[in-house]
Amino acid sequence: MSQPGHTPPPPPAADYTTYGAPGFPGQQYGSSQQYGSGQQYSWQFGPAPQKSFLAAWLFAQFLGGLGVDRFYLGKIGTGIAKLLTLGGLGVWALVDLIITLAGKQTDKNGRPLAGYVQHKVLAIAVSAVLVVGGMIVGAITGAAAALAFQGAATSPIVSAAPLTETPAASDPSEPAPGASQEAVAGDDRPRLAARSFAGTGDAIKKVDLQGMPALVTFTCKACTGNTVLETDGAEIMLVNTMGGYSGSHLVDTSTGYATSEFAISADSAWTLKVEDVDAVPTAAGTARGHGDAVIYWDAPSDRAAITNKGDGQFLVEGFGAEIPELPVDDEGNYSGTVRLTPGFVQIKSQGDWTLTAK
Repeated sequence: MSQPGHTPPPPPAADYTTYGAPGFPGQQYGSSQQYGSGQQYSWQFGPAPQKSFLAAWLFAQFLGGLGVDRFYLGKIGTGIAKLLTLGGLGVWALVDLIITLAGKQTDKNGRPLAGYVQHKVLAIAVSAVLVVGGMIVGAITGAAAALAFQGAATSPIVSAAPLTETPAASDPSEPAPGASQEAVAGDDRPRLAARSFAGTGDAIKKVDLQGMPALVTFTCKACTGNTVLETDGAEIMLVNTMGGYSGSHLVDTSTGYATSEFAISADSAWTLKVEDVDAVPTAAGTARGHGDAVIYWDAPSDRAAITNKGDGQFLVEGFGAEIPELPVDDEGNYSGTVRLTPGFVQIKSQGDWTLTAK
């Protein structure tokens, strides 16, 4: 006679899951999903949301040069590269903007951007307006800068010429010597009063050129060391040589950089004379001299044969054209024929030079 024994528990239900884990459709006991394993599946949490086309476009339009659009799309590596190259100097940023507007941009997983169909017309229209507007502003700014440069480079003395005749000293209409005066030969521009300075050693001399160009003649024949004459105007360094010096220079040949002082460095007695440009000597087709000089080139043509015999820099600068000319900028001996518009001419030389009209 059989003895009653212990009744075994009923078998587990078919949907019984692993200890402590809820059941999911299709999951079987003993599957790879283990409690506490840290594994995550897409069917557990669902796909990540798509990136917004509108946000990606705005980042590409305004911050593309910094790679913000690529950071937003999850493309961290290329975002850093784009940032370090400033958007590939603008080319990469423009290409990404075009790709975004064309609907070809994707996130790091290759998925298209959400909202492209709804917002593409607005985005394309705004980008077109910004690009065309930027081009127009750039063109206007460039033209304004060119005009400003031309105005700064244009000499205010291109039409002024030294007077070849002056009133007699007994003429009662002549203003008192040393005063700025009006021309009396049909030229009504004001004249700059001549001023002379003298000294020994280093010095700074204040001047008031009244916004007009001037002729500056500096002499230190007994100097033996470094001889320097500087201005706080556009020309800055007029003389920088070793030993004795005697020569002339134009100052304030362009607007906006008025000279108000001269700085002198010398080891002997020197003289400095500041005069109106009427003091510039006139050369009618032929001129010759030694060292730095200024002449008014009153030639019958705009061609000149020029020679120089000496060491160091040889420079010829003309102020007769609308924009100053630099027909010669050479070293040592020179011989050649160049275009030189009649007008004021600055010559810088350490030797003997000649100018002959052709």
